[in-house]
Amino acid sequence: MKHLIILAAGLLTCATALADNHMDAPEAVYGQYYSLIVTDPATVVAAMQKYRESPTGQQMRSSVTLSQNVVNGALQGTHAVSVFYPSTEALDAGMRLSAGSADAAEFGRTMLTAATVEAENLFTVLLSKTNRDDMASPASMLFGLKVTDQAAFMKALNRLFASEAAASFPGNLNFGQVIAMGENPTTHWVSFQAESVGALLQAVDAFMKTQDFAAYANNADDFREVTARSVSRQILTLTP
Repeated sequence: MKHLIILAAGLLTCATALADNHMDAPEAVYGQYYSLIVTDPATVVAAMQKYRESPTGQQMRSSVTLSQNVVNGALQGTHAVSVFYPSTEALDAGMRLSAGSADAAEFGRTMLTAATVEAENLFTVLLSKTNRDDMASPASMLFGLKVTDQAAFMKALNRLFASEAAASFPGNLNFGQVIAMGENPTTHWVSFQAESVGALLQAVDAFMKTQDFAAYANNADDFREVTARSVSRQILTLTP
């Protein structure tokens, strides 16, 4: 749970920006996630903006979000940075640009004065249901999952994402897979996004009362376990 729980912070907006506006992303979006214990939020925001505007940052094909935790359980992380790449080639290119970059080194030194990295992981965004792309500071709810029957899970999830309940959701839905995050048992995640925390809570509650969700949840315990829940609010988005 520890290495996944803040991932929802910026996930949906960047995944929407990198994928077509359809239920299925045409190609998996790859992401790096960093949970941060921030002591100086203003310095973190300024450092991220400065790096993106630097010669190195301007060459990046990635989208980046900074989010603030609303509910994070017993974890210490206050914020999260998520970096999204439209392909594995873009991920490799971004790493090459950062390696040996004076801009990246300066960014790292500044971040060390204002934040401590609590956890990190690598993930993919595999499905996106985009109903709104105009939310300035959206809130997200993340469910971490341990999938025990891949075939049954994907059949039920694809049906749910294609349902009327998903089409009527007043925001966006995303689904993805965890690639690496240490010994944590979480294998997949589902995230919901709406324009505010209040709107998000109402929308998720309504969604889970639909017949479409009831059909998904009927045998869900046979193919997955819920490992984490969290709520966060996006406060900064940086795009290419």
